[in-house]
Amino acid sequence: MSFLKLSKRDWIFIGIFFFLIFVIYGQSLAGKFVFDDRNIVANEAMLSNLQSIGQTFMHPFWSTDAGLYRPTTLLSYTINYTFLGHGPFGFHLINLLLYFFTCSLIYLFIKRLFKKDYLAFFTTLLFLVLPIHTEVIANIAGRSEILALLFSILALLEFTSEKKINLWRTLLWVFLAIGAKETAIAIVPIILIALYIKEGKLNIEMIKKYFSSIFAVIIGALFYFFLRFFSLGPLHFLGVKTTLIENPLIFTDTWSRICTSFQIFWMYIEKTFWPTNLCSDYSYNQIPVTNNFFNFGTIMGFIIFIGAISLIFIYIKKRPIISLSASIFILSFIPVSNILFPIGTIAGERLMFFPSLGISLGIIYIIYELYLKLKNKNAKIIFLSIFILIISIYGITSLIRQRVWTNEEKLFLSAEKCAPNSVLSRSNAGAMYLLRGNLEKAQEELEFAKSIKPIYSKGLNNLGLVYFKKGEYQKAEELYVEALRQEFPYDGAYENLIMLYLDQGQIQKAKHWMMYLYPNDEIMIDLSIKKYLEENKK
Repeated sequence: MSFLKLSKRDWIFIGIFFFLIFVIYGQSLAGKFVFDDRNIVANEAMLSNLQSIGQTFMHPFWSTDAGLYRPTTLLSYTINYTFLGHGPFGFHLINLLLYFFTCSLIYLFIKRLFKKDYLAFFTTLLFLVLPIHTEVIANIAGRSEILALLFSILALLEFTSEKKINLWRTLLWVFLAIGAKETAIAIVPIILIALYIKEGKLNIEMIKKYFSSIFAVIIGALFYFFLRFFSLGPLHFLGVKTTLIENPLIFTDTWSRICTSFQIFWMYIEKTFWPTNLCSDYSYNQIPVTNNFFNFGTIMGFIIFIGAISLIFIYIKKRPIISLSASIFILSFIPVSNILFPIGTIAGERLMFFPSLGISLGIIYIIYELYLKLKNKNAKIIFLSIFILIISIYGITSLIRQRVWTNEEKLFLSAEKCAPNSVLSRSNAGAMYLLRGNLEKAQEELEFAKSIKPIYSKGLNNLGLVYFKKGEYQKAEELYVEALRQEFPYDGAYENLIMLYLDQGQIQKAKHWMMYLYPNDEIMIDLSIKKYLEENKK
């Protein structure tokens, strides 16, 4: 469906999407680089240099240990730096525009496949306002989710076209979707289901008809994994290396991981429909690991999981919309569920971005069918009014939630309230109080984080800073050393420990730790110490 062939109604609907996105999420344009966005700033030298585009394309997503390869997302940041400068405004603007294009393509895809423009419009409208999406839109790092869905929809549009499928475009869209985020691999089975719905059958003739197109999809996916192997190497090709903080499910037994994952799945469903207590952090130990299958959350998650898979097959002939919505929902969720295999995080609202499209389509289809069955005009008005009220409440909730993401102080202090048992949230809150100069409150938060589990290197370092500023040097030293003993030590702890020793005139101890920063470079170590001592005298 070409944009040039859109009807007046189509353009009105698309205009509504544009208006709502900038009204609800436009305040993010005033936002800063926050949370995971810091990785963009840290890699600015590479991302902002067009001459390094080859390096960027083959670069792991921030680090090899993370086990992530997302060239589409990294290249989008390069485009940002090249055309819109280095400030956060341009990055937020591109996020909003990408969200708008994604919503517009969702509308066109559903309309093309099912020939129902109002179903397509209201599905997109519900998807657009869902408060659980605020993290993806407001957080620049959430661009991975948007791009993965955008290119997945472009691939689906190729397969639902009445014209001959363009094999090169199909291959490109699939590669770019998975290259934005690995979980977009779900588009491969979703395309097959969409094809079945389009043709109304699955037989040898259909397979022959679309063989080259399906082959292009597979090649696009394989090409991504081929490049991924050379980017990450054999050690990290399939593995994810992370800490207990990010995902405790990696460090527990399989049964406990599955039980907890189903419980988290139910939490996602709750927060999608009833968006209270949305949070930027669910890390250790906000969601305790459980090995009890017979709790309400785990049972409900399991029932919905099995139910969604069943709906794909039960309704694929009778009600294909239900089948497609279930397939989008569950197939895009499985790769991020921690059920079949652990991923890099225990939970995150951003992980429901792709799956929520399936939820939106299924819910709107049910509402749409109920509305058509109403015979009384007043009943129809009341029904439609209730639906518009719900959409409005979601939109207002999203608008309010956006404010939290405009700067790190708001974000971290908000997370302290919604994730009070998280090491990361309490540590980040402590860092904010430290920056304010409120040492007592900073110490309280950081000590609480340490009491949950003394494993977060940056948090331990910041607690050391508190004691250093209070003149308690021995405690500061112990905490800096403890921070450096962690599996992923915070580099700033080296510098702080070195400065502590230099302040106390312990030159040999300072040299010992400087060896970690400048290995086998005695000249640099001596020059650094000399420079520090001269500046300290002044």
